[in-house]
This record gives sequence, C-alpha cells and structure tokens, in this order.
Amino acid sequence: MLHILLRRVFCTSMVFAAWATGGFPQPADAAEAIPSKLTGLLHNEDCTNFFYFQEFPEGKAGEIVDRYIDVLAEAGVTVLMCNTNARRTNYRSDVWMAFWDGYDPNGPDDQPFLAAIPKERRARYRELIGNMMEVDRQGIDYPARVIRRCRHDGISPWISLRMNDVHENSNLDHPFHAPLWRRPELFRQGHPGYYARALDYSHTEVRQHYRALIAETLDRYDVDGLELDFLREPYLFSAGKEQEGREILTQWLREIRRLASDAAARRGHPVQIGVRVPSCPETAIGLGLDAPTWAEQGLVDLVVAAPRWQSVEFDMPLTRWRALLGDRVTLAGGLEVNYRPCTNVPARLVTAEDATGAAVAVLSGGADVVYLFNYFQHGHPKWPLPQYQRTLKSFSSLDSLLAQPRRHAVTGRDVTVPGSDYRPPLPASGTQLAFSLPLGPKPPADWRVEALVEIVGADVDAPSISVNGTAGVCGPGASVSARNRQFTYAVPPGALSGENHDTIIVSAGVPITLVRIEVRVIPSS
Repeated sequence: MLHILLRRVFCTSMVFAAWATGGFPQPADAAEAIPSKLTGLLHNEDCTNFFYFQEFPEGKAGEIVDRYIDVLAEAGVTVLMCNTNARRTNYRSDVWMAFWDGYDPNGPDDQPFLAAIPKERRARYRELIGNMMEVDRQGIDYPARVIRRCRHDGISPWISLRMNDVHENSNLDHPFHAPLWRRPELFRQGHPGYYARALDYSHTEVRQHYRALIAETLDRYDVDGLELDFLREPYLFSAGKEQEGREILTQWLREIRRLASDAAARRGHPVQIGVRVPSCPETAIGLGLDAPTWAEQGLVDLVVAAPRWQSVEFDMPLTRWRALLGDRVTLAGGLEVNYRPCTNVPARLVTAEDATGAAVAVLSGGADVVYLFNYFQHGHPKWPLPQYQRTLKSFSSLDSLLAQPRRHAVTGRDVTVPGSDYRPPLPASGTQLAFSLPLGPKPPADWRVEALVEIVGADVDAPSISVNGTAGVCGPGASVSARNRQFTYAVPPGALSGENHDTIIVSAGVPITLVRIEVRVIPSS
C-alpha cells in the first residue's frame, strides 16, 4: 500500500508544478506533466460478473462490494478497471439507460421487457438485472462504492468504458440494447457477421453518445484514470473508411483528453487516459485505432495491447509496440482467459501454468505491466480462491513468475483488418514446420522442459523436434484422442535462448498437420 500512496504524492506534485507554470497542460504539451508509469497488476472487472454471482440481503450491498474489492487487494491488484457499461449502464446514469430500465421485478417472465429473451435464459437475466436494481435500491452507487473501497485498500481506481460492445447483436429486440443500437443507419456498412451491427464512429451522434457517458463519468467519479476499451469492439468504421475514421477518432480523443484535464484540475490529482487495443500495432492502426499517434500527441497515458477473446496470446509484438509508443506511456500486455491453439481445437479456460507463461512473455517481452481481462473471482477461470489470489499476486513481478511452472503455446490473433492476408500459425501442414515462440528467461539447469505437439490423425508416427537447434527426445508412447495424436519431448533447459527469441522446428518424413505446439517449463521436484 505504501508504494501506491507514495506514487500518488509524486503524481500530484507533478500536476501542481504544471499548474504553477500556467495551468494544466492541453494535449499538445501533456508530456510536461505526465504521471509516473503504472506498476503492479492491472485488473478489469466487467459490468456484469459481480452481479451474476452475488446475493444482496437488505442493507448489505455496500459490504458485499467492499468484500469483493478486498479479495482483489489481497491478490495483489494495484489498478482496478471497473467497467460500468455495455450498451446500458450498471448504475443509475443521467445520460444513458441503465440495464434495468423498463423492467418490472414483480412482473411475469413474459412481460414485454423480457419477451425477446429465450425462455430458458430469462431467469438468469432477471437475476442479473434484479441484482443491479437491488444495489441501486439500497442506495449504493456501485462505481462510487468500488472507488471508495479501492482507495481504502490502496488500489488505484479507474473506470473502464466499453466503446462499442456488440453482445446480443443478433437479437436487436433483446433488452440488453438501448435504442441507439437498434438504428441500422448508425451501423457499420460493408461487414457481414458478428460485428456488422457495431456502431460507426463516423457518425457525430455516436461520438456524442459516448462523450456524454465519458463526461458524466469524469464529473461524477473521483478516478485516477479512464480506460476507453476499444477491444469491445475494435471495429468502429465501415469498410474502406478505417483511415478516414482514424483522423476522426484522433480528433475526438483530443476532446476527451481535455475533459480528463478539466477533471484533474477539479480533483487536484492527475486523471490518466488509457486505451485497450488489438495485440498487433498494424492491426490497431489499420482499424483506425492509432495508439502510436495518440501516445506521441500526449492523448493517452496507458496502452493495453491484448487479444479479444478467442485465446490468450503468448507472442504479442510488445517490443514493436514499445518502439512505436516510446517510453512515455505505460505499456500493458493483456491476458485473456481462454486458450485455443487454433480453430481446429476446442477452446478451454486457461490453467495457472498457461497464464503464468503468458505473463512471463509480457514482462520479458517489453511491457511494463500485466493486465487481466475476464479473470474473475467467480465464473472463470474457475480457480479456487487461494489459488486465484496466489496466482494473481505473482503477476506483478517477473522474478515471482519465474519461480512458477509455466506453459507457452503457439496461438494466433483473433482481431484482423477486414480483407487482410493474415494467416494464423496453426493449423500448419508440411514436412518441416518452423515456429517462433518466446519462452522467456533461461530456467535453472535442474528444471525440466517439455515440448508437446498434436498432429491430426490417430495413426501418424512421431516427428522430430528441435528448440533453437537442440533436438528434443520423444517420450514413450503417445496420447491418442478421438482424431489426433499428441507427442511429448524432453528438451534440455539450456536449449532456451534466454533472450525471448526461440525457434521450434518440427520435421517428419511425410506431410503432417499440426494443431498444437506447447512448451512447459517445470521446477525440479
């Protein structure tokens, strides 16, 4: 807690120094009074999970919020991104509709508000919005209570806003949607599929809608920062209009930065701006999310590079991000809660080993901090609470992570520029296949390193494998699934480069198709 308090004192002194020389800086000279970088562990709490897994007896809502934040503090979280919206808000907003507006808690399941929800899902949805409604009825402003408890526990409170959420977009009659999202003239054009009904930010009305929520947030809540979550969703412009949109969005962010500067002047401490964007910088820029320019112009203080949902990524180009962003902003590497090597393999929730390997890749690959998305106390990743807190606490330090067993895996990106020629690394077919997979610092000599490959077909022979030119030894037998075979290899710990540039080559006498490649690094027993 002490280091957070000291950091706040330092940040506040920088703001006062800026005021003393003529006022809080506007975006063009924002670099003259930037706060210190974020440290520790960043955690995003979405707008619904807390309400899905709690009960709120009369008069207890505030205590339950406090207890939830206490668990995160004990898990080592230093910055909490409290998400308050999707297409409605989870608090009583003056400018947006709340999730429960139009709902009769005493009405039947077939009331008009619920009519568009499949019957088998209505009870669960009623539980969600009923709990939000109950917290508000008990006089608890949910974001304000979260912020108050964060400050009590030494956590830096931020609010995270989803900038284009598209959940339930296949059913526009669903009560998840506020009226703006039911207007086809505001949708992106030229993109079929899941993101077709995302809003198009080229429309002034769309930008004003979000500006109103941002202004209310900064006016009502005493936060250290505001995150604009452009990974929910990153598709903000119509086909072929992304680069025109890039200019529109950068100009709009100048206005948002001024709102944050005004809030900082009122509060007497910095109010930072963060953005969450796709893991690949070329993808982000190609979609109009020009984070390097935003950093250069002092419009943002935090950039979170992350996958969207399909799989945690073990090889995000964080070194390239750092070169593009410079050293002024905090660069965070985001971890998702799913693991899926390719579309041919079903997704599963990450294990602690998976998350540790991804976090090692983040902190040894150029980022300042690890950022967790969808890592909840309840629901997923479904770790027992002691393991949840113990694992999260290790994410603040590379040294702590390197003491734990970890797994690295080849995965692909799940956000691409429409029409681009990106091909994920898996599945891959051929007789000799090479993969880049950063494996982090070299482990101690007495640790074990195991490589695993999964090949389509239940009757294929074991291929050979090498890590940075050092051959692995295939273990006895193979694990056989309904369709595929998995082979495990012992690899000398010294084969790892220790420089986060590792190459795995898989060779066979006949063409094979790979759908999974993993490397485990395991402490000696």
